[in-house]
Amino acid sequence: MPLKPEFAPAKINLTLEILGRRSDGYHELRSLVAFAADAGDRLTLTSDAPALTKVEGLFANALGHANLVDATVETLTRILPNVILGGLTLEKNLPVAAGIGGGSADAAAALRLLSAAHPEIAGLDLTVIARTLGADVPVCLRSRSAIMTGIGETIVDFELPGEIFAILANPLIEVPDNKTAEVFRLLRAQPLPADATSERPPVLSSIGELIRYAATRGNSLEAPARELFPQVGAMLSELAKLPRCRLAQLSGAGPTCFALFDTQQAASLGVRILKASWPQWWVAATRLI
Repeated sequence: MPLKPEFAPAKINLTLEILGRRSDGYHELRSLVAFAADAGDRLTLTSDAPALTKVEGLFANALGHANLVDATVETLTRILPNVILGGLTLEKNLPVAAGIGGGSADAAAALRLLSAAHPEIAGLDLTVIARTLGADVPVCLRSRSAIMTGIGETIVDFELPGEIFAILANPLIEVPDNKTAEVFRLLRAQPLPADATSERPPVLSSIGELIRYAATRGNSLEAPARELFPQVGAMLSELAKLPRCRLAQLSGAGPTCFALFDTQQAASLGVRILKASWPQWWVAATRLI
């Protein structure tokens, strides 16, 4: 019998600051992230089905054979080899390798769903397991706005100062398997200063302050992403000129971009305009959480 589906919302980097390259080769970051209440994948568990992952949905074929849901199942099976997990169905609605954390969101949804179904898994420290699956999986496990630092492992809750809506847009272009590594290579980040200090989370009391903060901090990966994907510049230009758009920026390493709006009506209008002008793009409107 299938259990209630678990939603795997898209993750949007409202800001993404790369502070420097660490001695271990990783990049120190600071990012304000939010999640899409209305745009994401869905995961369903059938408890009496074989332990296989079935993938369906608009972007099922783009996912390929390896995915983080399978990695999550394999990890849990190693930890609890006697637990019969059941079969998972992933409805892949988000573009793959898009800069909106789709794979990480799927892994986090699998952890939540399997934890709800199995008391043995509920007793585990899911955050520790999430860290072994990917840098973004812990924040996706929460799926609420937050400030991420380190390489993503340090997470501080952040309350959005009001309702805000977004359009997500992706040009559906071919993306290399090493996209993120290539974007970071083009960034050519300097070594992290030895005296680098942490920063207190921002205190933002209005949507206007949030947008000013996001605009000021920006996304350090935008310039190298534009170099790798020239379409990003055109997308940002189209998003920025939509009626009542407050801000347009890149999410993650791209190529997905987002635009922010004060109202759902403005975001919905923007989606209609983009779909009419750019029917080849994937476009979605959402409230941020």
